[in-house]
Amino acid sequence: MFGLLLLQSIVQGITEFLPVSSSGHLVLIWSAASWVGIGDTVTEAEMLTLNVALHVGTLAAVVLYFWRMVLDVLRGGVDTLLVKNTDDRRLFLFVVVASIPLMFAGLAVATFVPEAWLLNPLVVAAATLVFGLVLLFADIGFGNRRKAEDLTIVDALVVGLMQCLALIPGTSRSGITMTAGRILSINRTDAARLSMILSIPAILAAGGYQTFKTVNEGNWELSRLALLGAGLAFLSAVAAIWLFMRFIKVSDLLPFVIYRVVLALSIFAFILVIGVSATPPI
Repeated sequence: MFGLLLLQSIVQGITEFLPVSSSGHLVLIWSAASWVGIGDTVTEAEMLTLNVALHVGTLAAVVLYFWRMVLDVLRGGVDTLLVKNTDDRRLFLFVVVASIPLMFAGLAVATFVPEAWLLNPLVVAAATLVFGLVLLFADIGFGNRRKAEDLTIVDALVVGLMQCLALIPGTSRSGITMTAGRILSINRTDAARLSMILSIPAILAAGGYQTFKTVNEGNWELSRLALLGAGLAFLSAVAAIWLFMRFIKVSDLLPFVIYRVVLALSIFAFILVIGVSATPPI
């Protein structure tokens, strides 16, 4: 069981920033674990604490890798207060405007949608497949004529509204934000960079909510598992970001779409053929 949770940490770190659906991988991992007869001894406290740790690890990874861009956003916040019209200010406003819809939608989902629905295996598999094909359409159907500097507030709102679709498990937050970027004709590299920087407020919000929930329910356990999970998520996320940013400079997103199709079919196989349908305990 300890090994299973550590595997989850590594997979979460790798898939958090790739357009392949981290929730899809979690469903597949826990379905496989259920099939072989393990996965039933994880306590709610262990899973809650691990989830917080994974948010910490992945957040640290993206901030470290894109530290210059993070500083640009922070300087943009200062420029906004000083009413200076700079590129940093435009980047800051883009991040703020694109993040607001997700915050409100996420709060609504956390308040009104039962947790048991959030990782429904059939929904995860269908969303992994459908939004993977949408990503392919966006990547090949639109040009590369725009850069991050060309984006407007309206573009930020479009990205923000599409980012709300990431609340459907299996969609992939990074995947749907890159889809939005490509539909807006942003080149792949800039679309990926913007997707990564938008992950910071998203992870902060999700991690903050999870931390509040964990502490409020008295389930906080700062264990060796949590520390290892955070470390593994951090290392695997840094490696995944580094490789992905280099890969998209020389390739389109078709390999990730193919991977998503295989992942979705694998989940369907566990559910419909093998008869296993398992999700993480919370």
